[in-house]
Amino acid sequence: MLLTSKNWRIKAEGKVSEADTLLSVLLQNRGIGDQQEIEQFLSDDVGFWHDPFLYNDMRKAVDIINETIDSHGRVLVYGDYDCDGVTATAILVRYFRSHNCDVRYIVPHRSEHGYGLTEKIMDKVIEEQPNLVITVDCGVTNLDTVAELKERGIKVIVTDHHNVKDELPDADCVICAKRPDNAYPFTELCGAGVALKVVEALGKDGRHGVNGNLWRQAIELAGLATIADLVSVTDENRTIIKRAFKSMENPSNTGVKVMNEMLLFAGKTLDETFISFNVVPRINAAGRLYDSSDALKLFLENNPSEAKKAAQDLTRENDERKEIEAKVFEEARMQLENPDRPEKWSLTNTCGPVVVYGKNWHQGVLGIVAGKLAQYYGRSALVFTDDATEPGCAKGSGRAFGEFDLFKCLEGISDKLVNFGGHKKAAGMLVRKEGMAAFMEALEAEAKRISEAGGADASEDADNSIEVDCELDPSAVNFDSYREICRLRPFGIGNSKPNFVTKDLVIREIGTMSDGAHLRVELTDSTGRYSLSAVGFGMGSYFNLLRSGDKVDICYTMNEYTYRGETTLSLHLNDIIPEPSEGFMWKKADIAEKLYSSGLEPSQISKMAHGEDIIPQMVPGPEHFAECYKIIDKYAGNSLSTVDCVLLARLINNNSETFITPFQTKRCLEVFADCGLLRLREITPTRLCFNITSSGKRVKLSDSEVYRKVTNVGQK
Repeated sequence: MLLTSKNWRIKAEGKVSEADTLLSVLLQNRGIGDQQEIEQFLSDDVGFWHDPFLYNDMRKAVDIINETIDSHGRVLVYGDYDCDGVTATAILVRYFRSHNCDVRYIVPHRSEHGYGLTEKIMDKVIEEQPNLVITVDCGVTNLDTVAELKERGIKVIVTDHHNVKDELPDADCVICAKRPDNAYPFTELCGAGVALKVVEALGKDGRHGVNGNLWRQAIELAGLATIADLVSVTDENRTIIKRAFKSMENPSNTGVKVMNEMLLFAGKTLDETFISFNVVPRINAAGRLYDSSDALKLFLENNPSEAKKAAQDLTRENDERKEIEAKVFEEARMQLENPDRPEKWSLTNTCGPVVVYGKNWHQGVLGIVAGKLAQYYGRSALVFTDDATEPGCAKGSGRAFGEFDLFKCLEGISDKLVNFGGHKKAAGMLVRKEGMAAFMEALEAEAKRISEAGGADASEDADNSIEVDCELDPSAVNFDSYREICRLRPFGIGNSKPNFVTKDLVIREIGTMSDGAHLRVELTDSTGRYSLSAVGFGMGSYFNLLRSGDKVDICYTMNEYTYRGETTLSLHLNDIIPEPSEGFMWKKADIAEKLYSSGLEPSQISKMAHGEDIIPQMVPGPEHFAECYKIIDKYAGNSLSTVDCVLLARLINNNSETFITPFQTKRCLEVFADCGLLRLREITPTRLCFNITSSGKRVKLSDSEVYRKVTNVGQK
């Protein structure tokens, strides 16, 4: 059960009531105020675009490529197994094929070869007997293998977008905006974006040019990759995506066209959301489970029937990936919530990343499962399985939650790792299985050390906060406003989809969808003039604490929904906050908890309530203990729950005859924990994490020291 509110950080002051003033507010929030910048940002034709020859080594790379084509040399394009690597490979292979060049390609197998131009795949590379190797979306950190190719007399052009190490590989050319002497004005292109700039440079050079059809295909593929790789959707990336969507209205690449025809049915819009949730997972599925060459077939195929077959194969593989992912996630969740899990590794007894291991889990889904666990539990997560190529080692993938710096934490315990890499939000690692316990202990200790040294407060971290553009009056929640919002597309990192807040709404109807997984609410303003429809995906548990007639504030994004030819405006909830009950113990629940934990007597806390008699609201009675346990047993069961005391108290009140305050609710949980009925961890004074350990176990609460302290509150 997850019942937690988020912090709303509203950027603009005041309330927006008119659609025609909304755009200026949104632009201002994004730091776009100059008229030329505004025109460039909103334009579908101009946009940001930079000269490819500003890249270091680009001129030399173009010369080497032209010389190789002229001498009928063999080119090997070496890519990566994800969507970015696959599309980047397809862009260059299609270019060389357009000039009848002898071109081959290799994409590594995730579990057999790992990421990049590794030693494990060098035999396969050399077997191709290339005169020129061009890496895409990798290579900038592969110093040894690049040196080996050079020693064999093979020319090497590295094109990459990842961070470089202390030195660059000794390639003939290194085209990467992350190199320290970079002269290119935009550093956030993805791998396919860099490949696109190589093709553009070759076209500008003119010796072996680029026809319009080839360029459109390159734009389409680079657009897919830019969305898939979660790079900043600003500057040149924004222009690439816009031009890709314009081209994809009538796709030039056969694979893109077939995929759109298969997936873009009535009611769906060709936008970044469609690409992210429908196309990208299918492309990535091949590299996660099998061989990315399956995905390359889609983008390199010119025959529509063969491209359709490739698209169907990818869909089948993606369905299989989802089944495997769901199975691994459920096994990981059961492992974490198993009552027999050692106390020292329980979720309520640790503050660092959660760690799970499965002997036969598929390596291709570890990262996805880690991300889902992080969101499900509100904790950073590491998922391990046996490594396919390193006997005695476990391979792991981690995802950070909130502001936790996963890479920094791993860096601090690097002596417990065979190898690791990544960044703040995601990392991969290799640990000796015999050293796993020592690794976990060091991980927990380092996480605690970082937290105590001034890590981000859980209540303020990024995953617990929502950046809100502005408050919207109900009158402005309409299609006119939605059309203004759409002018800011494409959305992504650096240009997030606008979030809005609308306050003082009344629930007219409430229900659930998908067997209780999602929340559906019909709302109206206090006057009854305006009606709004909203859906809260994954918020089904809120159905039990909200009622028709409740007054709420909502945080949401604006979307359109088409069904049977009719398009309506739909709000996707990010958060919903019910109006708090009256009284100090509700509206100032956090203050009451902080004062109590600091050791203040109830009589002293009562003075803060300005004459309100709050002591009876601080002492839980037998009925409070009984109803609190009954409700958490019913709605949480043995699963881990993270709750805000205010929302849990509301849940209890809405589903029983007893009135309980947030303060009393927390005291009840503390007593249950002391009696061994549940495991409990305090995240913040008013946010708790718990799971029931012995449902139905009979205990005598009065034997608990915590019980005696709590029930004596009123006597102090």
